[in-house]
Amino acid sequence: MKAIVFESKTGNTKKYAELLGQETGLPVYEHKEASKHLNQQDEIIYMGWLFASGIKGYQKALKNYNIKAVCGVGMRRTSEEAIKDMVERNKISGLKAFYLQGGYDGSKLRGINKLMMNMMSKIVMKELEKKEVKTDEDLETIDMINNGKSFASVENLAPVLEWLKQS
Repeated sequence: MKAIVFESKTGNTKKYAELLGQETGLPVYEHKEASKHLNQQDEIIYMGWLFASGIKGYQKALKNYNIKAVCGVGMRRTSEEAIKDMVERNKISGLKAFYLQGGYDGSKLRGINKLMMNMMSKIVMKELEKKEVKTDEDLETIDMINNGKSFASVENLAPVLEWLKQS
């Protein structure tokens, strides 16, 4: 593996990329700067933030690098369903895919992203408020939307680190 390339909006994906770089010793490059350091044949791990299960920058990175693993960073807890949705939405095949729970901070969004997330947040909050019994994940989502929160941690990178050891 040559490097970690990432695209981040509110800082969660950047934090994961930096943590993975610290754990592996791999250099970390922001997507827009990566071409100054990498060639098309270079094997990379690509990390991008999720918007409606779409990994931002993934399709462009796929054309420019030899991606061996992709990590989508989103608001949901890591689950088989989250991974499945991400893989299907991004048409991922022939490489390892990971879903990492990032977080949410509406204060870091601008323009259309802020508008869309505000609308989505209102819909999610209405649905959660209707529930008589709220799960821990429901309460976590309410807190994240209301107060902003990041779940980026080395512990959440364990599946990626394990895969790297086996590769």
